[in-house]
Amino acid sequence: MALDRETARLRAWLTDADDQRWSRGTRCTEWDVHDVVAHLTSGELYNQHCLRDDIESLRAWGDWGEDDEAYNVLHVALRRPLSHTQVFDEWIERHTDVHARWRAMPPDAPLSTSYGPYAVGLQCWHIASEYATHSDDMGVPVPDEDRAERLAWRFAFSRYAVEERGVPVSLDVHEGTNTISVSDETARVTLTDEQFVAAVSQRLPLESVTSDPHVRLLIEKLKVLL
Repeated sequence: MALDRETARLRAWLTDADDQRWSRGTRCTEWDVHDVVAHLTSGELYNQHCLRDDIESLRAWGDWGEDDEAYNVLHVALRRPLSHTQVFDEWIERHTDVHARWRAMPPDAPLSTSYGPYAVGLQCWHIASEYATHSDDMGVPVPDEDRAERLAWRFAFSRYAVEERGVPVSLDVHEGTNTISVSDETARVTLTDEQFVAAVSQRLPLESVTSDPHVRLLIEKLKVLL
């Protein structure tokens, strides 16, 4: 599945990483590769607690209230003093446990999450998308032969995420052109599939698309992931 492929690609890239690679900057403001992997590690910690139906005990790791971003910042900070090897080993241990348990569950099996019960198959799709986005943030190379299939599932998931969140926009896919039109009551814009994925993942520079304030506000509505 997509999550397995994204995990394997990232794991292979990190296995060969030297200190320079671990310390280099990423698209995530103020986070280097070490920090992004720490973030993924804390995400798998959360997933373990979801599997145990024990999210509340995560409070023992720090006071972050109901703020997901505060949780992310806290856990990156907690792991910043650790060595690259320690962070890598923790990430491997946690994701190996979580992904194996997910794989053994029916896709429609419910997981306890901070947002309520959620199907494990959909959660796998969400985490695959997060891994793909953060791999791109870090500059993990994707073989040419994998790019088309990877973009296809990320585009499909991005459309699903926008619809799942009930974003008040209309989506019109132009079959065979690799483009999609997005509109609301004030604006309309046509994006490539790749631009749409970037917009939904909060990675699309608005200046690369338009200077129209109405279109910019429209694209801002798409920012539903991460």
